Amino acid sequence: MITKNDEDYVENLNKNREINTTFLISNKEIKRTNMGKKYIQLDLSDKTGLIVARTFPEENIDSIFASIQLGKVYQIRGKLNEFPRGSGKFSIIFNAHKPLKADEYDLVDYIRSTPRDKDIMILEIYNAIKSMQNDQLKALLKSFFCDENFTDKFFNYPSAKYYHHNYLGGLLEHTVGVLELCKTSCYIFPELDKDLLYTGALLHDIGKLDTYDFDTVTIDYSQKGELLDHLFITASMVKEKIDELALNEELSDQVLHLILSHHGEVKNGWGSPVNPKTPEAMALHHADNLDAKVKGILQRKI
Repeated sequence: MITKNDEDYVENLNKNREINTTFLISNKEIKRTNMGKKYIQLDLSDKTGLIVARTFPEENIDSIFASIQLGKVYQIRGKLNEFPRGSGKFSIIFNAHKPLKADEYDLVDYIRSTPRDKDIMILEIYNAIKSMQNDQLKALLKSFFCDENFTDKFFNYPSAKYYHHNYLGGLLEHTVGVLELCKTSCYIFPELDKDLLYTGALLHDIGKLDTYDFDTVTIDYSQKGELLDHLFITASMVKEKIDELALNEELSDQVLHLILSHHGEVKNGWGSPVNPKTPEAMALHHADNLDAKVKGILQRKI
């Protein structure tokens, strides 16, 4: 059994040095330098984070690329470099890689998961629902969060393939992060409709359950996710429950507007089909963007 040294976990890769340790391959691409030369770029991960690695084979690059298996653990040998110097951003230039057999490592060392206490985050969701005064919105949320099939997935799914919270429990962590920011918004702006905003925070990304195929160690887009995107899928899931519950039409429009506009102005090209047009929609957009963007920077080493 190969055991990783503490200094070789991603969170501790913070100085220029030679490296010879193990990682899980979570993504692979063939890219080109500015001069047009092809190279292989890998996303390497362990339970503490993700780091990019690159190799520049002189020949047989396509066959080398094809032989590298996603979701498998490899021994990686190369050099850890900070670039630009003084930036605190590290990546690996590797010159050798070897797949390990299943009995040579403990998969637990490579499964990335939320660093936050899941039970506390789950309790925060249910406390938010319990606190609501609007019975229609409370019923809408209960139709999801009192469904065991839904919560079994929701509490364990990632929130993205690449950019933020892309690990076990990431969707739960991101949702609670957005909820917490929305609570702060309501404190600063007491005129906001708290129940409406909390509903948007809790439901805004539930379509990601159908957007990604997730098997604990690898994340990829599902066919549905590729074709429809999570905003449309989320809105469709919520609209189906709204119709079942016969919610007030004006309230329903407000909820769906929150979902469809939470990526901000249409001109940004981030997927929203409509601009945020209510105070709650604007607050939700900025809470979602802040949580995603800050986490995206914090969790990556590049």
